[in-house]
Amino acid sequence: MLVSADIDIELLSFLNRPGTPWLDSVMGAASNRGVLLAIAALAAIYLWLKSPHRALAAVLLWAAIGGADLISVRVVKPQVARPRPCSTDPVHVAYPLGCGSGLSFPSSHASDTAAAAAVFGWAAPRLSPIGVALVVLVGVSRVYLGVHWPTDVLAGWALGAAVGTLLIVIARLRYLR
Repeated sequence: MLVSADIDIELLSFLNRPGTPWLDSVMGAASNRGVLLAIAALAAIYLWLKSPHRALAAVLLWAAIGGADLISVRVVKPQVARPRPCSTDPVHVAYPLGCGSGLSFPSSHASDTAAAAAVFGWAAPRLSPIGVALVVLVGVSRVYLGVHWPTDVLAGWALGAAVGTLLIVIARLRYLR
């Protein structure tokens, strides 16, 4: 855990530098649940209309987001009980949009977007770089805004990718023979 703590502190001090107005706005939007849900809704509509998997892809996208969020918030966070960096060290960690409530590990924003990106990449492979870019932007925004440690984001990405992939495998076994 010591190596992880050193990496967390170094990366947090490198990325947590709010104060540039346009960048603060971008990072705030990247962490806004309403914005992310609107993007997910547009992605689901696109998949329904354009993906060869149609409605199945749209349903899997929402199931992946919901499943990743549920596992992150209700299962992992209570077990790990890691405080947010902005509440651990409020003097040295900038948190321009507030510290947030709840626990830190893993990042639910990161897990939700990674789960969605896994399904989106499967259902619309040509557009998967857009999903990956959004995942990275959201993850970096969480550290930039001081509400997550970098390893919270990495764990969220891993959890989300696993949830999304698992749902794809189940769907392929059941519906796509």
